[in-house]
Amino acid sequence: MEFGMFHEFPSLPGRSDSEAFDEAMEQVDAAERLGLDVMWLAELHFEPRRSLLSAPLSIASAIAARTHRIKIGIAVQVLPLCHPLRLAEEAATVDQLSHGRLIFGVGRSGVAQTYEAYGVSYAESRERFREILDIVERAWTEPSFSYDGAYHAFKNVAVVPKPYQKPTPPIRIAASTPVPSRRSAGAARRSSPRCGTPPGPPSPSRSAAITRPGRLPAIQATARSSSRRRPISPRPTSAPALNPGKHQAFLPRACKFAGRSRKAGRPRNRRLAHAARRAAAPNRL
Repeated sequence: MEFGMFHEFPSLPGRSDSEAFDEAMEQVDAAERLGLDVMWLAELHFEPRRSLLSAPLSIASAIAARTHRIKIGIAVQVLPLCHPLRLAEEAATVDQLSHGRLIFGVGRSGVAQTYEAYGVSYAESRERFREILDIVERAWTEPSFSYDGAYHAFKNVAVVPKPYQKPTPPIRIAASTPVPSRRSAGAARRSSPRCGTPPGPPSPSRSAAITRPGRLPAIQATARSSSRRRPISPRPTSAPALNPGKHQAFLPRACKFAGRSRKAGRPRNRRLAHAARRAAAPNRL
């Protein structure tokens, strides 16, 4: 079982930014002292009344310097807004300073206004996400490499430092739709059998339901749109509850569809609800 805290470093009405940072860091210290497993850091931009946490890797470095045990999760780094080489360098630096406590959560975000402010087209976010994640992984695992993509091109670059964790820190992909690339989805399944979809190539007819970041995967089920009677059950596994594999997919809000409707008092998605019950009782599989 993993227990963590999701932190946005909120703005405090009537108090300065410095006071807000100090109070947030006191909460980080308390989480370390009380034995929490992981501190998850958001990435939020241009919301002064809500949050000060626009640079999660900078905060992660500060946490690494003042703690010794708690893991540091990014939930999530918005990849399409980043330069991939700079991102690889900074994330690897956090992993080194923390002696391997970084969990690298990545996503695209759904706030189009942030993309507009950064001068990046939201329509390009899916392809940019794939490209940047690929570059970051190669920067971490290859002594030097060249890359020629749609948005970035490099020749014979050697990124340093390399991560403390080998070959990479755990990578978790946030999504509210099926995982955005076959490559990432396949890696998520291979390294994290308790998360995501059953074996086989991802398709629009499959969807994973996982808990929000920082918590144990609770709903291990998928639904097939072509079948109305029998849901797909998760593959039995003897893996530990939390597998720090290369990729882990988490869908922060997807699990709500397996809940009950407030108005009707019935499951919103019967296939997912039934599969969730089966997952909760593996001896029935």
